[in-house]
Amino acid sequence: MKKPLRYLLLLLLCVLTQAPALAWPGMPLPRLHVDGRYFKDNNGNIVNLHGFAQTYSPWFNEQGTKWSNYDVQACLAYNQQKIDQILAAGWKMTFVRQHMDPYWSNEPGVHTEGENDISAFRMERFKKYLDEVFVPMALYAVDKGLYVVMRPPGVCPEYISVGGEYHKYLLSVWEVVAKHPKLRNHPNIMFELANEPVSIKAADGSDGGFKEMHDFFQEIVDMMRQYCDNIILIPGLGWQANYKGYADYPITGQDIGYAVHCYPGWFNSGTTDAPDVNYEKFQRGWDEQIGPVSNFAPIVVTEMDWAPEKYFTKNPDGSSSGPSWGHGMTGTAEGTGFGANFKLIADKSGNVSYLIFTGCELLAQFDPNNPATSAANTTFLNDPEACPWPVYHWYLDYANKEYPRQDFSRLYTADNGDGTFHNPILNADFPDPDAIKVGDTYYMVTTTFHNFPGCTLLKSKDLVNWQYCANPLEKMSSNPEYNLENDQNIYAKGDWANSLFYKDGKFYIMFNAFGNADDGGGYLLSATDPEGQWEMTRLSEGYYDPGVLVDEDGTVYVACGNGTLSVVQLDENFNKVKSATVDGGFDGLEGSHFYKIGDYYYIYAVSCAWPGTQWCFRSKNVFGPYEKKEVFNDGKATHQGALIQTQSGEWWTILMRDAGSVGRVPNLLPVSWEEDWPVIAENNTNAVNLTLNKPNVGGAYPITYLPTNDNFRDYKIGMQWQWNHNPDNNRWSLFDNPGYLRLHTSGTASSPKQARNSLSQRIFDYKDGAPSMGTVCLDISGMKDGDVAGISVFQDPYGYIAITKQGNAWKLTQAIVGDENENYTTSIDVTPVDNKIYLRAIADFSTNKATFNYSTDNANYLPIGKAMTMAFDLSVFAGNRYMLFNYATQQEGGYVDVDWFSTEQNFSEDTYFDPNYTSYSKDYLTMTNLEISQDTYSLLPGTGKSFTLTATYKDGHQQDVTAEAKYEIANPAVLSISNGRLVPQGLGSSDVTATYTDNLGNSRVKSFKVVIDHFPLTQDGVNPNIYASGSWDASTHTLITGQWGFGGWQYSSAVDFSSYKYIVIEFATAPSCGASFRLFDENNYWSSPAMVACDDQSKVVIELSTLKKDGSNTPLDPSHIYIAGFWSNGGQPIKIKNIFVSQDGNTSGIDEVETEDGNELVDVYSLQGILLYQGVTRAEAESLLKPGIYIIGDQKVAIK
Repeated sequence: MKKPLRYLLLLLLCVLTQAPALAWPGMPLPRLHVDGRYFKDNNGNIVNLHGFAQTYSPWFNEQGTKWSNYDVQACLAYNQQKIDQILAAGWKMTFVRQHMDPYWSNEPGVHTEGENDISAFRMERFKKYLDEVFVPMALYAVDKGLYVVMRPPGVCPEYISVGGEYHKYLLSVWEVVAKHPKLRNHPNIMFELANEPVSIKAADGSDGGFKEMHDFFQEIVDMMRQYCDNIILIPGLGWQANYKGYADYPITGQDIGYAVHCYPGWFNSGTTDAPDVNYEKFQRGWDEQIGPVSNFAPIVVTEMDWAPEKYFTKNPDGSSSGPSWGHGMTGTAEGTGFGANFKLIADKSGNVSYLIFTGCELLAQFDPNNPATSAANTTFLNDPEACPWPVYHWYLDYANKEYPRQDFSRLYTADNGDGTFHNPILNADFPDPDAIKVGDTYYMVTTTFHNFPGCTLLKSKDLVNWQYCANPLEKMSSNPEYNLENDQNIYAKGDWANSLFYKDGKFYIMFNAFGNADDGGGYLLSATDPEGQWEMTRLSEGYYDPGVLVDEDGTVYVACGNGTLSVVQLDENFNKVKSATVDGGFDGLEGSHFYKIGDYYYIYAVSCAWPGTQWCFRSKNVFGPYEKKEVFNDGKATHQGALIQTQSGEWWTILMRDAGSVGRVPNLLPVSWEEDWPVIAENNTNAVNLTLNKPNVGGAYPITYLPTNDNFRDYKIGMQWQWNHNPDNNRWSLFDNPGYLRLHTSGTASSPKQARNSLSQRIFDYKDGAPSMGTVCLDISGMKDGDVAGISVFQDPYGYIAITKQGNAWKLTQAIVGDENENYTTSIDVTPVDNKIYLRAIADFSTNKATFNYSTDNANYLPIGKAMTMAFDLSVFAGNRYMLFNYATQQEGGYVDVDWFSTEQNFSEDTYFDPNYTSYSKDYLTMTNLEISQDTYSLLPGTGKSFTLTATYKDGHQQDVTAEAKYEIANPAVLSISNGRLVPQGLGSSDVTATYTDNLGNSRVKSFKVVIDHFPLTQDGVNPNIYASGSWDASTHTLITGQWGFGGWQYSSAVDFSSYKYIVIEFATAPSCGASFRLFDENNYWSSPAMVACDDQSKVVIELSTLKKDGSNTPLDPSHIYIAGFWSNGGQPIKIKNIFVSQDGNTSGIDEVETEDGNELVDVYSLQGILLYQGVTRAEAESLLKPGIYIIGDQKVAIK
């Protein structure tokens, strides 16, 4: 398509750059990540980028007139100047695509045949100029507020192949880039893996497809992920215009997007030569080729521009030169033309970033104050029908929406960003850690006591960066003490020392609870999806500090106890079978974890006598006797936790350390083995203060942070929050006033300690010398007389600041409660502005003091009261927490609306969050119906198909939930489902059950059937328009082609017919329209097919081994057939009774077998042994099947 233009037009290709609409002086660009089909910033805002491109070579920098002769400094000066000029011209750019041009990496003087010729590439030159040119330019762009997309040197050859020279070239280039210390893991730099692949070869040399594309790029991605976590963009086929097959063969991994090119004429869009091509055709073309991947991943259009034909000049060789690559017009949205309709399509998709591919030197000259007013002053830059003028103004509009917001600054991470980390891995209260690895994900559970939902579960890819996964323990009891009723409570009770394990595809958490009466004892939580629904079971007895081991034979054991330990064997229902005693020889032995490593069983336990030491017991018999050894004693109370092995074979331990008023914090330490005993951190007692290399987990993963801020715009409470005791779920809401958390008073209380519906979260110690702070914005317009609302630093003692309504006046109170020597209360009058008050709690762990401030404008904060000395008291047992509360002292009925909570010193919602957001209601979130677009789908082998599962909600709106639903496939040998696509795995049929659960937990189920056949005669199985427009009537099996047209079956991936001897066609009426059946072994309709005449025949038996390609003696290769079907003169019916593959070529002479029991359940097979239907009645089978011979039950049956 563009190939004739490629060389001459490249000369005008310089690219532009510009500073983003919102550059924050002195502040870094936020990190982006892929979340489903979107780019998002760390605050969850959807981001779409808009930019330009640069190529660093003399030819592309104004045809060699600005610098030459490998002058690095001149190249940098020129291209950095262009960035500055473009930004100064007012372009609201947010990214730049940078081409690491082969000018630098090719050996000078070596002749090449074009950009796709890698024969002159020299790795030493690439490394040199990566350091001297490409990295400096990338970092300069980032410093100017631009994200960067880097593409490799040159372009793809016409054919690429897995394991071929170009594949090896890309692997070598990207390995260097992925390892580069200034590029790897850079939060603002992305990688586009190749430029314009055209075609790909299969392993046998035939034309390949997206299976091969998947294998080609997946290997590169997997290699890069060993070293870096940058966003990676995947190109498609056909000069980056064809992506459909990636829906069936998606590139897997974290932070994957797709890089697309789009020019006039592509995707059925309008060009100068075809200006009347309208929006609908363009949209359909985009949906066909790009839609399948934009449904599940973000899209970046890395080449796109256009200009009217008048700006181009013809060259002697027939090509043309001009200021753009694309020949087209802006046109009008939903009308004709390219540009406006491209924007409309991108905007409707909602996840498309794009650039303008016009030269930098031109964009730098743009003058927004010089519009075209007449033909005389109309130029390429100000012509509304050329790309610069409209794109400039589109970018201005984009600058006010879907841009990345500022990252939060008060975030804790143990990751140093250079392959090392420091302890603690989480500097907040996560006591009694237990950790396991399932697949490539690590999970860690922690004790939560009286806070619900509890048993906090975290997940990680590298043991250093953790994210919340779930709070599985929804509720334990409704006894008064759990509800803070009758002046009762369960502080320091609830769940203790959870044990996390995985067995037979299910996650389990075992714990022992300490409570009153019927709420104490053993509990077991279980889930197949750790982020889904968990079930709670009461055990027949409790096990103190349990450590569960699933042995190699599946037997479950638990090590438990205090002082004297026990090893208990459990049955499949987790009931005791037998037990044995392990005498540790000293008091205070607890916190057991149980492992089988090599020949030994290990009990990994703690002596809780201050300062806490880690011990190990081992035996070759699970029931003992055990020998013991102290394995860690640093004198800093680092003890109790888990042993875990990484994918690379390394061993690590996560141990908690008593950190005073912060709580108990998890530390990660390396483990080696000496004489089959674990050695922790080489017995270094200062290990927790060392900088350590991160665990080798086989890949690089981005830094993550546990959230603390919340603006309450979601439909559910964030996982950083937990209720203090059981909530009263009728007295709080995120729906009553969307964008706020409404806390109604629930009963009356005398203090925050007994106030129901108090919401708390852990306080992080950031270890940077600055105190931690939590600020809450309250709308107090719904409060009643005597109501008290505020924020506390909660432990024992606890302090708080609160506002109280007293008639028409407001009192602000600061108090300290719990220590008789420190009990304190002070109050002042306050006048809120617009019914808003801002209350702040400050926890300074360097001094162990908590103080309190308030504001009426969120700008000027004033102190109130005196400082409280924070403590860690066993009466609460959890570390200090921020706690939001609202309680009545006189009568119920009041409420407070929590607008936001932040741990930033300076916070406003618009700084960090998009003000344009969807508010939720219960009706909006409550599903009432689930429908499938078809009850039965017919698929071709190797050819996936999209389908639509639609949920209808109570408010009437509908939503496509195809990608979010869960599917049960009865026959997974023939079908899989990926990214909302039905993907054939073999021939046959399968029932599919789709289940979708809405955000409030309501589930609906819908069933449908999928049939995979070589030649389905269903309405969606036959394409009558492979060439020329035809028609297909599935009810009569009648095909009418267009004039000299072709209809039938086109396979996305080649289909192997080589195991069959015949294709048999039976006609209801012998055709008389010049019909022939044709098979193509190349993925091109204009290639030479094998042809078999069909006119005047009621049955055609085609022997595959004898077929020759038209006009030659070349045999057809039946091992890879791409197209099959009927050609005809057109306009006359071809009535097909049946078409199928066969080993004997005969379908007649067998009578239908009658059965007396039409309700008998049977399986149905084709003669080739392919399962078609499973567990259907015989009568259903016979009604479903098209004419042919089948095995129904154990009988051979002819269906006529």
